[in-house]
Amino acid sequence: MGRSGLSTVLAIVAVLAGVGFFWWLDREAAALDETVAPVLAEGEEAEAPEAVDLNTAVLATDPAGSVGQIGWIRFATVTERLGRASFAIRLDSATSLPVLLSPDLIARGTEVYGNDRVTMFGHLFTLNDSIRGEWVNRGAVEPDKAEAIPEIPAFFLADSLSMN
Repeated sequence: MGRSGLSTVLAIVAVLAGVGFFWWLDREAAALDETVAPVLAEGEEAEAPEAVDLNTAVLATDPAGSVGQIGWIRFATVTERLGRASFAIRLDSATSLPVLLSPDLIARGTEVYGNDRVTMFGHLFTLNDSIRGEWVNRGAVEPDKAEAIPEIPAFFLADSLSMN
């Protein structure tokens, strides 16, 4: 067998190896397509948290304890606009809560400024330094306002907002 015969054999082996690899990859992918249903303990039902009126005085004293709650914050005063998608509201005379607008509100062009009064519906989430950094990196908070994000362990993600 000459050089040309050997290269033909190697080309055929390479094609067969590629076909075999893609066949194996298809089998592995098909095995991953099985859906797994969540299994709940007997008598346990998955329930969404109930929406409530969130008390700003409680939020001011125990913001971390309020994480996970869903509800309304009514008639809150905006202390400062932090960027195109975020601002802070006054909880009490010493405490402010950062608010991030949902993508729907941003798409609608919702803009909030200092001293505006707002009523919002949304969720309370944990806030830490890495989340604050992401807000700045993604443009929700202007870089010169990064230090103005309140140092509180929670933030409110506003799904709906109205001016009062």
